Amino acid sequence: MKKLLFLGNNCHVDELIKYAKERGVYTIVTDNLPVEQSPVKAMADEAWNLSVLDLDALEAKCKEEGVNAVLCGASEVCIKANKDLCERLGLPFYANQKAWDITNDKISFKKVCEECGLPVPKEFALDIEFKAEDLAKIEYPVVVKPTDGCSSIGLHICNNEAELKEGYKDAYEKSDAKKVVVEEFVAGEQVGLIYAVVDGKPHLNAAGDDCACKDNAHRRVFGASPTKHMALYNEKLKDGIDKLFAALEIKAGAAGIQAITDGEKIAVLEMNYRLPGGKFPGEKLLCEVMLDNALGENTNPQPAPMNGQLFSYALWLNPGKIVEIQGIETLQARPQEFNIQQFRHVGDVVEDNAGMRQVLGYIMFFTDLAHHEEYIELINNTVKVIDENGNDMVCHYRFEKGYAV
Repeated sequence: MKKLLFLGNNCHVDELIKYAKERGVYTIVTDNLPVEQSPVKAMADEAWNLSVLDLDALEAKCKEEGVNAVLCGASEVCIKANKDLCERLGLPFYANQKAWDITNDKISFKKVCEECGLPVPKEFALDIEFKAEDLAKIEYPVVVKPTDGCSSIGLHICNNEAELKEGYKDAYEKSDAKKVVVEEFVAGEQVGLIYAVVDGKPHLNAAGDDCACKDNAHRRVFGASPTKHMALYNEKLKDGIDKLFAALEIKAGAAGIQAITDGEKIAVLEMNYRLPGGKFPGEKLLCEVMLDNALGENTNPQPAPMNGQLFSYALWLNPGKIVEIQGIETLQARPQEFNIQQFRHVGDVVEDNAGMRQVLGYIMFFTDLAHHEEYIELINNTVKVIDENGNDMVCHYRFEKGYAV
């Protein structure tokens, strides 16, 4: 019997365990958290209390226990540990080094997109010295972000020179490589494209639209799938994205591409070569693709057409310490209508300006366009996160004219 080690309690691990067990695989989960904070441990055949960052201990334990494969969900930290541990153990990892390096560097990725004929935002040259001649060429508003960042950490939308300098310094501090991108801010709706790579060929598995906060454009709040921009995708992006996967020599795994559109023009923003950060109806195919690669199997997974309407609501939190979470269990008792992906728990301290780490979780709900606002109101009236002072930490939003307000 094959033994598969999962690193951490992150998105998709529950489904990966389920499908691995269906194959007769012995499943193990490791992290340094108790079962209450890492519920996937209870789903697996075995649980270890080793941190995903303790690679020396994990390497020794894997060799001792005869682990045949290592896998994780959507956590950036766990994916890096997954790659490093697989290299130590000589086990398969889905990402080749070229694709890994380029997709983790926004400047390199943008260059490859241009070579493949994909539209991208205009970039401005600037470094930490803030040369006057460079500042004079900036066309506001601009987006500033670390080249190696994730979860919107260090991302700023700047409308003038003072905001640009402040945002650049923050992005610079949050970049391990000390490299920052400054590019035009493209107004519009974000489109998320999720791919499964089967036998070396990318298949568009899901495509959805994101709705931003009206007063904070990089805070994505609501989502809807499938996208209403498929015609624009087919016209402007499809061929170039096929070339992009070929240029990156991607043969396996899952990937997500973010684009932005005003309904007429569309530009590619970035790519994540990993499982997506949220659940969605096409999750099974991605899980099977990832399991095939890790286990060295070929179950011939079949891409299916996108269908069904799915909405999502990202519950953003104000800073504070979580002492109580109310209402989640009420929605969990309605599994035909709601699917909940929770990131933060009682006892967690939520910091300000922490990007996606300020999100309690995603609540997915299955309805039609005519009724989605009723579900948003229900969630707002049901879910509360209480801090030490008895205040509700949830930023409750409503949908209004294409924005979250």
